[in-house]
Amino acid sequence: MEKKLLLNALRGNAVENFSAADVNTAALADLLKEFGIEDRPTGRQLAAHKNEMFAIIIEALDEILPKDMQNIAGQWAEVISFGRDEQVVFKLGNAKSKKRARLSIKRGARSGIYRAAQWDSSLMELDTETFTVGMYVTLEDIILGRVSLAEYYQNILAGFEEIIYAESVKALRSASTLAPASHIQNISASLDINAALDEAVRIARAYGPNVTIFGFASELAKVQNIDSWKVADDRADVRELGHVRVYKGTPIVELPNAILSDGAQITWAFKEGDIFVLPSDAKPVKIAFRGEGVLVEDKEPAGGMRWDYSKMMGIGLLLADNVCIVKDASNPTNGQY
Repeated sequence: MEKKLLLNALRGNAVENFSAADVNTAALADLLKEFGIEDRPTGRQLAAHKNEMFAIIIEALDEILPKDMQNIAGQWAEVISFGRDEQVVFKLGNAKSKKRARLSIKRGARSGIYRAAQWDSSLMELDTETFTVGMYVTLEDIILGRVSLAEYYQNILAGFEEIIYAESVKALRSASTLAPASHIQNISASLDINAALDEAVRIARAYGPNVTIFGFASELAKVQNIDSWKVADDRADVRELGHVRVYKGTPIVELPNAILSDGAQITWAFKEGDIFVLPSDAKPVKIAFRGEGVLVEDKEPAGGMRWDYSKMMGIGLLLADNVCIVKDASNPTNGQY
């Protein structure tokens, strides 16, 4: 089948005079035609070809997922695809400090172990693990238009985006223990959040002119430019996001939080009192996709059906004595990490 048509359908793109819905319909018709099905398929036909059909969809997902993740996280992360048999190595350039450390995420028995390793070479190797995103959808749902290809893909993309943010925050939290005391600004009665952020940005810029601010919504809402309420762009940002996008020339990235539940107790995944300020020239987060994705049919005990898309991925954090943190002990959000 025509791959370009399928890629546009997965991304929900309109093409020339055709709407996204038209593109989705055309891509599905092309997929059925690949297996000699011209009319509305029967359940028996879908059952006979579902693995082959999903294999074609997976091939397209493997092509666009790393590219689209780069578009989402490219401001602060470097995303590279590796073959299954390739060594996962990032080229780093010259280290400015012997204190620079590599934090790689190890997902073992304790579901997340962070280890810092000193390095003085120009290479950083990452371990990869299998991450999974599931969606309650069948091939019939997609073929019959109950779920579009774009909806299916956006669910997968959002799932991996959430995983990357979550693992990055865990690593940033661990990395804060490596920061020199002079790089940590504690908000107090004599040092408000804007003054603390000014100092953190000033220090971070000594390591590179391009700096990015990372924080959670509850803390970022307190950050204001001079006379923010008079600036149309700032007012629009606050109305849309709840915080400004740029603080005195420095871009802001909001870190998402998540609610965890064990069936009895509900809590936040992350404490929200820290704002991280990092030089972004070297793109501190490294994301590696490895090998081909795998789609597995998972039958639920209650009778539902979920298709789990699994992909090998490694997430690492490259830091030096350049990480700066603004800490607000008064933030009430208490999280697991």
